[in-house]
Amino acid sequence: MNPRSFPKTADVVVVGAGPAGSLLAYRLAQAGVDVVLLDKARFPRGKTCGGGVSVRAQKLIPFDISSVIEETITGISFTRKLEDAFTRRYPEPLLFTVRREPFDEFLARRAEEAGARFGDGTPFLSMESKGGWVELETAAGVCAAPYVVGADGAQSPVARKTGLLSAPAWILAVHSEAPASLVPDWDPSLIHIDWGSLGRCYAYLFPKKLSLSLGAGGFAGPAGKIKGYQRAFLETRFRRDQTFPFSAAGFMIPLRKHRSPIQAGRCLLVGDAAGLADPFTGEGIFSAVKSAEIAASVVQDALRNRWDSLEPYQEAIDRELMPEWECSRLFRELFHLRPSYFHRKIASRDRWWKAMAKVLRGEKTFLDIKRKLGPLGSLLLRMAR
Repeated sequence: MNPRSFPKTADVVVVGAGPAGSLLAYRLAQAGVDVVLLDKARFPRGKTCGGGVSVRAQKLIPFDISSVIEETITGISFTRKLEDAFTRRYPEPLLFTVRREPFDEFLARRAEEAGARFGDGTPFLSMESKGGWVELETAAGVCAAPYVVGADGAQSPVARKTGLLSAPAWILAVHSEAPASLVPDWDPSLIHIDWGSLGRCYAYLFPKKLSLSLGAGGFAGPAGKIKGYQRAFLETRFRRDQTFPFSAAGFMIPLRKHRSPIQAGRCLLVGDAAGLADPFTGEGIFSAVKSAEIAASVVQDALRNRWDSLEPYQEAIDRELMPEWECSRLFRELFHLRPSYFHRKIASRDRWWKAMAKVLRGEKTFLDIKRKLGPLGSLLLRMAR
């Protein structure tokens, strides 16, 4: 978007055109809201990510995404400490894999088709509240709007400018994209998960049509150890003395702590910018989709009623999403006390595997499991907080 065509005003400006920002812009534009969607990168642009879309995330997306799905996953190959392998299958999809470059481009263009004004290659610089407006400065010019949304990812400049999401916890990951031809015998309907090798960490392999996403990551793990873990994981697929014909990239996923502020006045945060990833898995696309849905409803109410504050958004996130993520954090800690025990149970007990599959699909949540534990579950959750 160049300075000549850059809009001077809008109802809403969304900064960041990942899944959260694009789906929010789509929903608002569909409702007749004048929305400007901005991103610092030129699209299509790459994104370091495993690229897993859960079944419940796919169901929340308000249009068909089958054209950008790479593989449908119906099973998981597990290892513990890179050994003790077994495979479990499920009769329905567990998740879908996507490449973020075409996936994010597809979502942004759907928002544009719905009526959003999309400006890629337009970095956010600053913002300032003036009366009932927020003036947002970008490399292409200044746009004034009653409301601004930060959907600009883990290192969100909007969050920094507004002082939101201070001191989050972090998941650190090291990720590689390898040509699928390097592991020609891999079943594309399987993902691979290794756990128990490094505290609070796991390694993954996610298949795409022409590539494999291979990485390792975890909560509060030393960067050097996670990098070494990823290399050890790669060496289970490639020769130990081989120079890998691909590179590795690190990325960080913020996790909101203690329900810290993700809204201030006429600004709110969605997706990774709000630290809303699953604390157990680090998966963030469902949270992106869900927070965009919640934000779209609140912003429309705000426009109709001329609210000075978007506080109902944070209240809705705390009510509809955070209890599940707090339970996810609890079960992460329980799992990593005895990963070998859980590994054996999932390998040998159908009931355990089916419960895990239903959580992955979104048919059950860790909150449901906590409720089954009764008073013990409530006590454990209070301790985890």
